[in-house]
Amino acid sequence: MLKNSKNNQESNNNMSLEFDVQRYLDVNIASSFDDNYYFGIKDAIPITLKVESFIFIKSYCKHNIHHIFRLPVKTKIKWKIKGGTDNGAFQIGSGMDAEFFARDSGDSVIFYPQLKNISKDTTYKNICIYLTINQLGSTLFEHQEYKFIVNVNILIVRKFLKRDYRVKMFVTKLDDDDGNYDENNHKVDYDDSSILNSNILRPDDDLKSITRVEQEGNLILFKSVNSCKICNLMVIVKYNKSSFYIKFFKKHLITTEIIKIFAESNNTNTTKNKWNNNNNNNSVLLTGTNYKKYYLDGVKIEPRLFWKSNSGKLVYGNLGQSLIYYTPGEEGLSKSPLTINLYFQYDHSLEDLQQEASLLDTKKIWILRQPPLMGG
Repeated sequence: MLKNSKNNQESNNNMSLEFDVQRYLDVNIASSFDDNYYFGIKDAIPITLKVESFIFIKSYCKHNIHHIFRLPVKTKIKWKIKGGTDNGAFQIGSGMDAEFFARDSGDSVIFYPQLKNISKDTTYKNICIYLTINQLGSTLFEHQEYKFIVNVNILIVRKFLKRDYRVKMFVTKLDDDDGNYDENNHKVDYDDSSILNSNILRPDDDLKSITRVEQEGNLILFKSVNSCKICNLMVIVKYNKSSFYIKFFKKHLITTEIIKIFAESNNTNTTKNKWNNNNNNNSVLLTGTNYKKYYLDGVKIEPRLFWKSNSGKLVYGNLGQSLIYYTPGEEGLSKSPLTINLYFQYDHSLEDLQQEASLLDTKKIWILRQPPLMGG
């Protein structure tokens, strides 16, 4: 198909396409706490977000068949604690190298609430954490910020004669009433014949399976389930298997330690794309049999990343660009060095994560016993 589209580009008979581009973003806490789950007063609160970020491309072919392509795109997530470190801090790093700040980034954080100065009569505290999310689906959407609040509701309780706390968390969207951004001032010209619609799309459940994903060599093909077999419209994405790696520099961890591990992208914007005669840095195109090729400016398709380990606990599951990992206790020392693997696939509708998945990177980390407490 790609070969035919290249040849057809040289013909003057290639047909034009009109298409809509719409966006969709949804953010939730990945897993809620059980009502009976208690933290010690010095414990961290791991928070992981479940982020669904897509753009939808809608087009009719010359046979008047409606094609819908659901493309997962990258997001940039920033966290900020309301009130700063007076209300808590995020752990950056691990062990003796750990630092604590009121800001962090990514889809997971390790949060330490500030509870030391709470009076004995205080039994409840609410801490707000601001989320700012940019959708990197195109050069239009990446300038638009979506604002949310993670509400961390903490109930101080006495359990087993010591002070513990119970946590409830939920995400709420903030209304953007600042008026600082005017969508009409940021236009992306995909083609003179294209139609750009940047209204947010809230797809019904049946839209989640409207796109099928196929793989040919280093190409990912997104095809509409309701596809015209003659026109064969599709979105073609080039991918690099080594585009992500596990960014974690430590070779040793201690038992019963909670850490954040995340995947870093190798992609740079300096590589010229051979597909594009204009030498733009595009790697995503919409085309079909005897149709023009439309390079989608700045679109960054996000693979589905997930993790596996032979020991320890993957807190809140194994999906996402970052992982909250709880190292095993001393009973797991025999499995040292533990192995952490990062996999990827592009089909977000698959329930079986292993299906059509490829290994991206592997890290081996040695586990050491907790150092003994010194002093009287």
